[in-house]
Order: sequence, then structure tokens, then C-alpha cells
Amino acid sequence: MKPSKDEERPQLTSAEIYDAVFRSAFHAMFFANKEGDIIRFNEKFCKLFGYSETEMRTIERPDILAINEKAFSDFMDQRNDKGIASAEITGIRKSGKMFPCRISSVIYHSDYGHERILNTLVDISDDLSARWNIGG
Repeated sequence: MKPSKDEERPQLTSAEIYDAVFRSAFHAMFFANKEGDIIRFNEKFCKLFGYSETEMRTIERPDILAINEKAFSDFMDQRNDKGIASAEITGIRKSGKMFPCRISSVIYHSDYGHERILNTLVDISDDLSARWNIGG
């Protein structure tokens, strides 16, 4: 009897599945620790902000997000209080150009017991332009 398609495919571990989803995500994603240090990011994250992977390893949160804005502090308060949050905040590209983005964030604990934060960012510049054009 011929093996089924599922039996022919190699079985992936949870870590391999997670890694594949993270690398192939449509949106910019990054992981941070509770201190706010960026500890891992995908290729879309580098492209969104205009940094190479090597440069991105030296970047800190204030280099890419307008952390002094009220929207950002409200977002952080909500995430720290509820463990999950989303908001429209301001991103900062390598060029210094600021742009509107939507961030979604969730706090979780790794398999090793470390608190981690998974963040997804989407550039909403085109969405806002469309809103303004529709309104006249």
C-alpha cells in the first residue's frame, strides 16, 4: 500500500512550525523581552524600517517607534495591564521618516519560563491615504 501524502511529509516539531510561520509571515514581527529589548525579528521587520539584518541587531525601541507619544504610552499601559493590546502608533524608518502603523502585541511565557512579547506591525500609510481620499 502506498503511503498517504501526510505520511510522506516529514513531521515537524512545534519549534519548526513556529519558526516557519514567523519567517514567512506577511507582516513585520518581532519578539522583545520584558525590558523592551528586541531579541528576534523577521525579514519583513527589517524591510519595514529600512535596516539590514546586521543593523537591526543594534537597534533599540526608540530608534523605530515614537515612544514619547500618548498613543504609545496608552498602548503600553493597556498591554501591561491586560497582557494584550493593539493600537495605531508612529514608526520611524532608518531615513528618519515617520509613518503611521498598527501594532498588535501579546505577552506570554516561553517554554523556558521567560516573559516574552510578540509584536506585529503593519504600515497603514496607504489605509490612511485612502480614508482621506474617500472623505474628499
